[in-house]
Amino acid sequence: MYHEAQDRLHDADLLAASQDAHSDSQAIIRILAFEVLLKCALLVANQEPKQSHNYKNLWLGLPGYARKEILAVASVRMPGHADLSEVEKLLVWYQFIFERARYHYELYDGYSLAEQHELGQYWLEIGAPTEEAVVQYYPLELTCLIAGLNAYVEKAL
Repeated sequence: MYHEAQDRLHDADLLAASQDAHSDSQAIIRILAFEVLLKCALLVANQEPKQSHNYKNLWLGLPGYARKEILAVASVRMPGHADLSEVEKLLVWYQFIFERARYHYELYDGYSLAEQHELGQYWLEIGAPTEEAVVQYYPLELTCLIAGLNAYVEKAL
């Protein structure tokens, strides 16, 4: 599992560095790697990972000491840049992205292309505020949580 997660992170990095990327695929792949690492951390902590994309419940399935160790590493990864004060909120966003936002056509089901364009234009007109975005990626926080999970799992290997 750990090596699968590392391979996915590698591929996400390749896409992120590409000058010719046309989608958010690197973010989706990075979130998938995060999920695999989270489930790997559960196994390392002698917990049974559920076949679920409910990242909040998976996170809460980790023993408190494991969450503390993971967050200790994550919090020093990008101090002052990544906000890990509401991890459960972040986990809900990552789950939303993986389950709903990975398919653009499902996310905007019921909206015509013209309506989707109008929504995007309106968002730009109001200054593109992050808190108003339909999808919020929180990439720095994800990078930090991945670093924490990596450290926790690697310690057990």
